[in-house]
Amino acid sequence: MTPIAALVLDWAITALWPLIGAFGLAYYSGALFTTGGLVVGLLAMSPWLLAKGRWRRIFARDVAPSLAMMGLCSGAATVIYISALAHTTPANAAIVAQVEVIYSALLTAWLLGERPTLKLSLAALLVMSGTGLVMLHDLSSPRWKGDLMILCTPWLYQVSHIFAKRLPRDLDAMTLSGGRVFYGILAMAPVCLWSLGHGGRWSWTSEALVLLVLQGLLMSSLNFVLWYMAIRKMELSKATTFMLSYPALTLVFSWALGRDVIEGVQIVGLACSFTGAVWTARLTQEAQRHAAATHAAAV
Repeated sequence: MTPIAALVLDWAITALWPLIGAFGLAYYSGALFTTGGLVVGLLAMSPWLLAKGRWRRIFARDVAPSLAMMGLCSGAATVIYISALAHTTPANAAIVAQVEVIYSALLTAWLLGERPTLKLSLAALLVMSGTGLVMLHDLSSPRWKGDLMILCTPWLYQVSHIFAKRLPRDLDAMTLSGGRVFYGILAMAPVCLWSLGHGGRWSWTSEALVLLVLQGLLMSSLNFVLWYMAIRKMELSKATTFMLSYPALTLVFSWALGRDVIEGVQIVGLACSFTGAVWTARLTQEAQRHAAATHAAAV
């Protein structure tokens, strides 16, 4: 599969994620649905993980700590994200989650020792205006709780990305994905035990199990593998910019499946957040390239 094909398929799968999560919450609590999906994903990847010494690599000292932190942070973020879908709509969740690009920009500026520029501040303001429109519109309904929970998840994904950058570059997509999922299961196991003792829900009905398998196959295995396949063979900036458009597809899917009624505020909010997110991503990438060039010249 070419990197472009992997990216487009991953884009479509990511757009389905809020919907799968929302449907799954009818049968499971957030922590159990997330962790159950991780178990399904690990089982799906097992035949490939048994080949080429991938399991040995996952447990290696130079790899295991970073993979463990990736599993912990991404697992915790996913539990919060899916749990939030009990209070908000899939479309709103996808739009509000666009603020992750702001966390990335601020983190980059901090790591490079630079203050955010005026352009970056304006781009971030545009993202926040889009998400703010959606959240303000929801203040009169219970959805604002879910929107706020979604707003709190991006920093966990950014911490996961930091540890991902510490991993050796020779790791293939399957090893990265399998390690992230395996350590995510270990990290979420105590949360699941707590959930079972505090009203956690689990269903064995055929409808519930189909959703759990979809969560595992699409979001906890194929999604990771496709993303790493894409970014390992193409420019990360292009892949990131393309993926920023997935909330538009989520909005269409959600409307088609009867989960959302498309409103003007959602369209305006999506347009603002997407424009600001793309602008922010490009400014961040330019700053990273400039820092790399400066470092190379100094050496």
